[in-house]
Order: sequence, then C-alpha cells, then structure tokens
Amino acid sequence: MHSDGGSPRRSRHALHALWLGLLSCASPTGAQKQQDSFAQVERVIAFADVHGAYDELAGLLRSVGVIDANLRWSAGAARVVSLGDLLDRGAGSRKAMDLLMRLQGEAGAAGGALHVVLGNHEAMNLVGDLREVTPAEFAAYIGEEPPGLRERLRGEWVAGRGNGSEKGFDEHFPPGFFGQRAALSKEGKYGRWLLSLPAAIVIGDTLFMHGGPSQVLSGLSLQEINLRYRSALSEYLSALGGLMAAGLVDPGDPFEDRADLAERRLAAASLSDANALRERTDVLRRFIAADRDPMLDSDGPSWSRGAARCNETAESDVLRPLLAGLGVKRLVIGHTPTRDQRVASRFDGAVIELDSGMNRAVYHGHPAALLLEHDAARVVYADEDRPPAGIPAEPLYVSSPIPDDAVASVLTRGKVTVSGTRAPGTLDVVVELGGLRVPAAFVEARGTGHEQGAGRLPIGPRPASRAGAGDRAARGPGAAGVLAGETGALGQPSGCRCEVAAGWRLVRNPAAARADGCVRCGDRQRRPHTRARSLRRL
Repeated sequence: MHSDGGSPRRSRHALHALWLGLLSCASPTGAQKQQDSFAQVERVIAFADVHGAYDELAGLLRSVGVIDANLRWSAGAARVVSLGDLLDRGAGSRKAMDLLMRLQGEAGAAGGALHVVLGNHEAMNLVGDLREVTPAEFAAYIGEEPPGLRERLRGEWVAGRGNGSEKGFDEHFPPGFFGQRAALSKEGKYGRWLLSLPAAIVIGDTLFMHGGPSQVLSGLSLQEINLRYRSALSEYLSALGGLMAAGLVDPGDPFEDRADLAERRLAAASLSDANALRERTDVLRRFIAADRDPMLDSDGPSWSRGAARCNETAESDVLRPLLAGLGVKRLVIGHTPTRDQRVASRFDGAVIELDSGMNRAVYHGHPAALLLEHDAARVVYADEDRPPAGIPAEPLYVSSPIPDDAVASVLTRGKVTVSGTRAPGTLDVVVELGGLRVPAAFVEARGTGHEQGAGRLPIGPRPASRAGAGDRAARGPGAAGVLAGETGALGQPSGCRCEVAAGWRLVRNPAAARADGCVRCGDRQRRPHTRARSLRRL
C-alpha cells in the first residue's frame, strides 16, 4: 500500500485526480454543537475495541440483552457505549459499523441510545493511515468501486512502470481499496458518520474515552475536547487536500513520509513565480501544523496510554484534575489491551480498562461488556456462562525487589534519610521501614499545601493520612522500574516498559517527560518518528 514517492508521471495523473476528488470536500466542519453529556440512567452497557470481530461483537451484544436473535435493539431505555476501534485487523469492520449505525436509530426510537466514541483506528482510516487494514477489510468495498475504474488505473500504472508491474499495483491498492477510500472520505457514508463522533462522552458520573487523558486535555471542558478533536481531524484532511492540489503529495506516499516528500518536491520544483512558490510553501506549512496537532498526537485522547500503562503516581496529576473538572468519578477506556485479557481497574477504581481483546484471532482475548447499574460496576464475558462479576484491581507491576504492596507503606510511614541534593528543591533520599529500603527523590511542593503528585513528592516523612490513591511508587535510581516502570513486561503487541530515564525527567520536568516519556512508550515502539520535526503517527 506504500510507494517510494517517485512514481512515473504517466501513472500518477489518474490516481492523483481520484484522490484529490475524495479530499476536495474535506474542509473544516466548523463549530457544530453536539450533545456529549447525558444524565444518569438505570443501565449503561459499554464495550471496547472490536477490531473487525463482527461475530464476537454480535454475540456479546446478544449476551447482555442489547440485541435479540434477529440483531434488533432490545435494550429499551439503556445507553450503550462503544469505545471505538471498530476498524482494522479484522474482516468484519464494515459489518460492525453497519450494525451500530442501524442500532443507533433503533435505540433512539425505543427511548435508549447507542453512543460510539472515536478510536485511533477510525482516525487512522480517515486520514489515510491504512497499515492495519486487512485485505479482507478492503475487499468488503469492492462493490463500491465504479465499473472499470480499477482496470483503467492498473493500465496507467503498468504503462508507467512496464510489464510485470501489475503485482505492485495490487500490493499498493488491494481490491476494494478505492471503494474503501471513497466510503471513508468526508462525503462518504462512513466518513461522514465517523467525523461526527465525539472523542469523549459523559453519562452520569462516568467519562468514556478511547485512549485516555494527558496534559493535552488539561483545563478543557468536555465540549472543548470534542470540538478541538473534530476540528483537528477536519483541518488535517483539508490541509492534505491542499497538498494534493499543489501536486506535493501522491496517493501512494507512505503516510508517515507525507511532509518530508512534500518538502522535497517543493524544493525540486522549478517555480520562477514568487507568488506560486509562496503559496505552495504556505500550503506545506499548513499541513505540517495540522500534522503536529497535539490532539492527533500520541498524547491525544484517542492515543494516550498513560492511564492504562504508566505509574499511578505519575498519572494522578493528570487523571484526578480531569475527573474533577468534568464532575465525574470514573473513566472507562479501551485502546490498551489488559495484561491478562480481563477487565481491570486502576487508581482505586477511578479507571476501568475495558479492552480485553475482543478479536480472538489477534488477541486471544475475551469479548467483555461493562455493566453500570444500581451504582455498581460489573463485567460480563460473552464466552463464559457466569453472572456479572465485580471488576478486580490491576496489580502493580514493578521491577523493584520490594513487594509491590509494601512500596506505598514504606513511603508513607518510613524513616527518611537525605543522601544528597539532586537539584534546587530536589533531594535524594532513602526511606526505610521494617527492613525495607527504598531510594527515592523528594521534590519540594510548590503552592499551597503539600499534596503529592507527579514530580512533587514532599520533603520529609509523610503522615499516613496524606497517602492518597496516587501514592503507589517510589522515585529513585535504586528502585529501577518503580519510578516509571509499573508497566513491567506486558506481553502485548504495543506493550513496553516505561523508561526509567524518562521517569526521572518527570521528577524534574513533568511536561517534558510526558512529551517523550512513559505515556507514549507503548506507541513509540510501533510508530517510530522518522522525522520528529514535522511527523507523528496516529
């Protein structure tokens, strides 16, 4: 599906014109106000990360009474929430969208609702990052391609590259590719729907989001989060259309190289007209700005993994203010498969991780639904004949030799010995209790009070009454992995261990550490920045 950006001119023209047509209507949507906060209802049902597993999705919805044997809405006035990532990695992604789009109408007619939160894989498909789309997913759109289009484009491709290049065309543009791109364009059936979806919603006292919070969302209202996210997606598509119209990007360009290739083409262009050069330069600058929008970056609401993977001490300063600002008590997320493919909670129940690997062929997990009713959170697994069960807390995963449960106790009640000064306001210390010894860094709290948070551990012993939900881990070179290594060895496709060095940066500078530290480590392994100046991968 990728090319080297150097395709012959004869085979570029038709593909270029086709893609430009798909992008020509991709202008910003404007400040379209949509409801994204809803009152508490008697029953809320949520599920996460379908990834094309249509059969598992249908079985799960039947098992919790959302649909009947005929796939019709049967949940009455309940609210059902999909946490996104319907697409990629599974053949049934289009069927999953069709099912949920139909159920939205049926639910409304019955007095209920079905909400879909946009996931990063929906965003990837919208902007043309197609590396996770399977051949079977493309094939579902073969019928959407105009008769003769594929043969004509293949003929121009071969004419520009010579006999024997047919295989290359099919590799770059699998059967159904052009139908899929049209259907997911801004004016396509699925593109229109996906671009209308929120990044987050609130029902009662619960926030639903695909990825999770980061400093990018700090101080934003729910409406601002959703408006900025939608605007970022629309601006990216509009800016990409500008690049295409200027002839600076081709349909076969690798997604991650678009800005680099456009810059090279601009530099190589022979433009004697200063106004034309200025216009193309402005187009490129606009695209680079859209490409670097933090809402679409690794810390955006559809991509951040901090609430699922990073040390609770480090993340409490992000999570707690967001929940308080939005007036909710819990956050439900998908995006990051749990370590044992079972629904789990973190932050003393303030975060529920719902991605248990529904797509069995890929994750070998368990289709799961979260039930919020009678002021309780329970989970149901479609492949198990058991009643709804409580949600267990995820254990701490640290590489310190000190038992996980003892770390917080040592920091809370232990004797503190200062071993040196690391920086102004920051001391290297050793905390000891009952024969256990934890090296740590205590940073002087600023402002009123002495609350503990990421990078603000108070100097001196802390009374037990001040140990909060985030007081889980020590920060020090001797506690390797405790600082930012709570993730441990995850064994997931996008798993990693948060770097201790990044965690130490967090002690000194929380904003800088989160910019390239543990929050993004899970994505960085799979999505290396080929050019950090202008590129990031969704």
